[in-house]
Amino acid sequence: MSRRIPSLKALSCFEQTARFGSASRAAEELYLTQSAVSRQIQGLENWLGCKLFAREKQRLSLTPEGESYLQSIRPALDQLESATLTLLSGGSESGVLTVAAPPTFGSRCLIPLLPDFRSKYPDIAINFISRIGMPDFDREQIDIAVLFGEGNWSELDAHILHGEEMVPICSPQLVTNLGRTPQPEDLRNFPLLHIATRPRGWADWLAASGLSDIDGENGPKFEHFTMAMQAAVAGLGVALLPTFAITDELATGRIIAPFGQPKASPFHYYACCPKSRARLPKIRAFMNWLDQLETVKKLARGIAT
Repeated sequence: MSRRIPSLKALSCFEQTARFGSASRAAEELYLTQSAVSRQIQGLENWLGCKLFAREKQRLSLTPEGESYLQSIRPALDQLESATLTLLSGGSESGVLTVAAPPTFGSRCLIPLLPDFRSKYPDIAINFISRIGMPDFDREQIDIAVLFGEGNWSELDAHILHGEEMVPICSPQLVTNLGRTPQPEDLRNFPLLHIATRPRGWADWLAASGLSDIDGENGPKFEHFTMAMQAAVAGLGVALLPTFAITDELATGRIIAPFGQPKASPFHYYACCPKSRARLPKIRAFMNWLDQLETVKKLARGIAT
């Protein structure tokens, strides 16, 4: 007896259109024309006997029937993808694993741990690329991405890696004219250097330190931690940086941290992969390895920096 199941192509078009709210964006993702995606959705609606989408201005939104159907079929599509990828890998812990991470975190916190992974899983080769923010896992062929946030990404399997403590740093020369030991309130006398990925970093740190009367919103902005670090070394002002990014520079005396103790961020770094691929052997091996590392456990709890 044949199964009463729509075509996989139609279901893929439906899922991607629901994801983007756009048939044209779904077409780009699936390497189809917009008209082809629209025909697949129309055929699926005719087959099911109900409307799956309603047009709202320039966006397609799911109808109640469409939302219910999507929630029902998505786990099945995820399972189908996972089974296919596992079969293609031969079911073994081998192959190439592509990991994306923010550059400073990757170089300071994750890459130094990789020799241990290589010793335990010599048949898995790691490609390590720099990426800030949410990647397109499919288009960029990324297996695991390190993301910073609250860990509440509904479509991702997220493993906590590392907390973040922020501390103000500057060059020793910047504070020589004070003629005394710098105090947190002295920050009002210096330019505050900002990081694009932490727009509320200074405001939150100052509020936690009881210094909310200091303007924490304005000042020069830099895209990466390393840029803000070099600006601070050059004497352009005081940068607010995570402790893991400054250990070497503090040890050599290129920078100092005279304005107060580090303050913990409410956010963390997470190793993430699409839930549909979490059971792929090479990804499962890497995630299990991270979960078992005592160093990672301590960093996740904020015990070490």
